[in-house]
Amino acid sequence: MKKFYFMIFAIVTLAGMLAISGCKKKETYTVTFNANGGTGTMAAQTFTEGEAQALTRNAFTYDGYTFTGWNTVQGGSGASYTDGQTITATADMTLYAQWASNTVTVTFDANGGTGEMAPQAFTVGTAQALSTNTFTRENYNYKNWNTAADGSGTTYENSQEITVSEGMTLYAQWEIITYTVTFESNGGTGDMPAQTFNAGESQSIATNVFTRDNYWFVGWNTTADGTGTSYNDRQSITVTENITLYAKWSLGVTGNTTGHNYVDLGLPSGTKWATCNVGASTPIAYGDYFAWGETTPKETYNWSTYRYCNGDYNTLTKYCNNAEYGNNGFTDNLTTLEASDDAATANWGSGWRMPTYAEMNELKNNCTVTWTTQNGVNGRLFTGPNGNSIFLPAAGYRYDCELLNAGSDGYYWSSSLYTVDPFNAWLLYFGSGNYYMYNYSYRYYGQSVRPVCVSQN
Repeated sequence: MKKFYFMIFAIVTLAGMLAISGCKKKETYTVTFNANGGTGTMAAQTFTEGEAQALTRNAFTYDGYTFTGWNTVQGGSGASYTDGQTITATADMTLYAQWASNTVTVTFDANGGTGEMAPQAFTVGTAQALSTNTFTRENYNYKNWNTAADGSGTTYENSQEITVSEGMTLYAQWEIITYTVTFESNGGTGDMPAQTFNAGESQSIATNVFTRDNYWFVGWNTTADGTGTSYNDRQSITVTENITLYAKWSLGVTGNTTGHNYVDLGLPSGTKWATCNVGASTPIAYGDYFAWGETTPKETYNWSTYRYCNGDYNTLTKYCNNAEYGNNGFTDNLTTLEASDDAATANWGSGWRMPTYAEMNELKNNCTVTWTTQNGVNGRLFTGPNGNSIFLPAAGYRYDCELLNAGSDGYYWSSSLYTVDPFNAWLLYFGSGNYYMYNYSYRYYGQSVRPVCVSQN
């Protein structure tokens, strides 16, 4: 009996010793796997307490997505584990598959154009054709795509097959539409290169360089016979198609008297105008400058050198109708230059004289007057009712010893005194913006003379 009790005591003592030494049974934990949008099945995995173990490798699939790992929270905000990672579980848990889309988005930017294009989805690593451009831009042609708006990035052609690894924006690239304007001399001589015009942009027509003997260039026309659209030389225009511009010509000489040419402009009075200034050998030359009532050019133009005064505007000695301005009260009531004081008559002979105020006003009022350039010389072209023309260069004027405003303004004496203030005389003035009869011009200024013809041979 004693022996029996001893055995029981030994067993109880051994159990206690085992308990004390930690030899109790280990816990197990279950890890379950959730496809989180994917498909397929995966068995739960058992982990023994305190033992490191590799996670079962993912067997889920998800069309269009790539498995990226596991997370203890469905949305991916918990603890993350890689596929097959060795872990030690401390509790039951669920691991959620994490997915990354296999597609990226390419967006399209009109980059100055108009219209809309839907973004395009690309499967990563798979070649695919870009969408065809549908953007438009007024006055521009679509050129290609570029990853930079300014075209400094990677270029892709319309509908090109590409492989995309990440999302990007493609910017439409544009090239402006251009038109060609060619020039035809239309009976003249010379060469003019074609001119390029950008669509939608106003641009000046190139200056004419064609010439034609005894004719004046008077502008451009879209037809050779002049029945199309007309343009002035250097006019700013907007071109919408390729065109040819034909030079238009006006007859510049219709007769000759005493060795000088004249033109019949078809004016109501029948007055014929010279083709050149006094002192000039060509129609575009400035010629000489004359004080009013003087017949020869000189170096200095002021009251002290003026022929018909005694040194100032109120000491006139000829052509004075107001004693207030006459020398010692002098008056003669002459209001039109006499032949002996007419620069045209004195230099070209009795067949010529300076025009009166009425004749200059007739020229101004009955002609089409255009600011133009003839062979590089600025001036006004006066085209009469019959289509013939004369050109008056912008010769400027002389004051003291200087030539002023040459190339920008023209000053042409008439033979008529300005009777309100007889120290002035009437003249025709013009610039690039206007033209008119002008009366406040001191008689001593050196100005141009364009004669009219008295007799025709």
